[in-house]
Amino acid sequence: MKRIHYASGSLLTGDKIADVLVSYAAVLAKNEAAAEVRAPALSVNGTVAPVLLLLGPASQMMAEDEESEHPDVEDAEFVAECEKQIASMGPRRAGYVTEGIDDVGGIDLDYL
Repeated sequence: MKRIHYASGSLLTGDKIADVLVSYAAVLAKNEAAAEVRAPALSVNGTVAPVLLLLGPASQMMAEDEESEHPDVEDAEFVAECEKQIASMGPRRAGYVTEGIDDVGGIDLDYL
């Protein structure tokens, strides 16, 4: 399990969840974007409950390993959704136009 220190508090969650949250926060910061995220975390009474986090350019968080008597919090669907969001904000590269430029009228291709 990992404890994420965030703002003036902390939350205890599974390793994969903590790792993807830190990665997601980093990608959001690079893109100067923000997102509300409901992440599964271990509550004080030992049950798993969602916590609402605001991740964005000013998010500062630290995740550290922590022993717990409870099993690791897991949520494959949550991790997959975060990974999908991370991938959608990843580096974008321009592609080459390989066909269809002959039919474009009024564009000076030498100017481009």
